[in-house]
Amino acid sequence: MVPSEALARPVVVDPWPSGGIELSFEATPEECCLLARRFGLVSVGGLVGHARLDRARGGDVIRLSGRIKADVVQSCVVSLEDVPATIAETFECRFTRAAIDPDDVAWDLDLEPLEGVELDVGEILAQQLGVALDPYPRAEGVDALVADGLGPNIAVGEEKPMGALAVAMMDGDPGAVRTPPPRQGRG
Repeated sequence: MVPSEALARPVVVDPWPSGGIELSFEATPEECCLLARRFGLVSVGGLVGHARLDRARGGDVIRLSGRIKADVVQSCVVSLEDVPATIAETFECRFTRAAIDPDDVAWDLDLEPLEGVELDVGEILAQQLGVALDPYPRAEGVDALVADGLGPNIAVGEEKPMGALAVAMMDGDPGAVRTPPPRQGRG
């Protein structure tokens, strides 16, 4: 895993400036390479972020709201072909210095503790990129490839795919239809 410093953008939040803080940045080519390695991507063609830091709840909470836009290339989970995608996401995170008691019913689950006088906005944007990525990218037309490659025992979207997969794995002859062996065990 690549260290979180891949996209470091620390912002001093204490002492708090008058008004909010507006932030905009564009990742360098080196940072894009580090992010691609961190998230197991083929490449990150660019990453642009815009964010605003504000105080909320009488100053006890720091709210970070913003948006990211990135051009990424992932590997197809079936064919390993390149799958280009554009990520465009908005987000909001909230932080507090106040002690958080997890047993308190009124505790807000979306509140994160803030330690120190800085908030690394770059790391937060990198995390938002990671969350926005497609966990199972598929190249166009790959579903037909899967159905053809596994024979008639497999149907894409079938309700019981594990049973069909077991039948396909038992069969050494591609395309031959076999019935699964009888269940073993009690009863």
